[in-house]
Amino acid sequence: MYKSCNLKPFDIVNLSYYFFIIILTIMFKNRIPAAFFLIVSYAFIVVIVFLIIFKSQKGYFLTILRYFYPAVFLGFIFESLAWIVPFLQPKNKDIYLIRIDNAILSKPIATYFYVLNKPIFNDIFSIFYTFYYFLPLVLLYVLYKKKYFVKLEYSLFALSLAYYLSYMGYILVPAIGPRYSITFSQPIQGGPIYELIYTFLDRFEHIKQDCFPSGHVAISVLTNMLIFDINKKAGYVILPLVIILILATLALRYHYAIDDIAGLFLAFFSYLATRIVYKGKVYV
Repeated sequence: MYKSCNLKPFDIVNLSYYFFIIILTIMFKNRIPAAFFLIVSYAFIVVIVFLIIFKSQKGYFLTILRYFYPAVFLGFIFESLAWIVPFLQPKNKDIYLIRIDNAILSKPIATYFYVLNKPIFNDIFSIFYTFYYFLPLVLLYVLYKKKYFVKLEYSLFALSLAYYLSYMGYILVPAIGPRYSITFSQPIQGGPIYELIYTFLDRFEHIKQDCFPSGHVAISVLTNMLIFDINKKAGYVILPLVIILILATLALRYHYAIDDIAGLFLAFFSYLATRIVYKGKVYV
């Protein structure tokens, strides 16, 4: 088995973000009501991660966690933004994103999807929208199962970088999205699947200022690029799913056009940065 007891590039990315949040919270502790809880929680995560890194060969479970701890903690990391962003940035920046969209397209991009504003299409879009949550996990699982450990580390670095840069974007440019900030002449006509998924996400995703850049676009496009590196046929199979997912972010009014454009730039930046870091270490 590929030896994995040393600090690796993807560890550095994850730990750097954890420390970033700790430092940020300490700096603005008077403005963040849950500051103590956040500092303790992130410090606990840091300790656990170091234990996993240096004790990973002590057992089967720790060996798995060596590669999957970023995914295990990601849910909390994302949700913790709800205790940070609204208090650091109480005023959302949607007005600026709307102005950029209008300068590019003359009107909100969601209006171009009015022709598809039917329950059946919105149900389909909703299903594809959720693929964002599964695509990276499937990729990581396949790489681990096939024992492609270097490529697994490579993918973990790229994905971790994209996730955390997108989270920093939410902190710097908090925005709630067109569905809440723009009054459309046509409300979304959702079917049962749309209503189920929308209600679930609205209830369990507590951070609402998570539009810029689009993490859905960045992570999905990046995952597709990583899949192309491994298996071009699989990459071409996944590509249409990712394209529909991108369209879904716009048709369902989760994102502005500039969010998706920024998400694309983030995907390519993370991919290129990863190739530079791993140059000569992994065939891609």
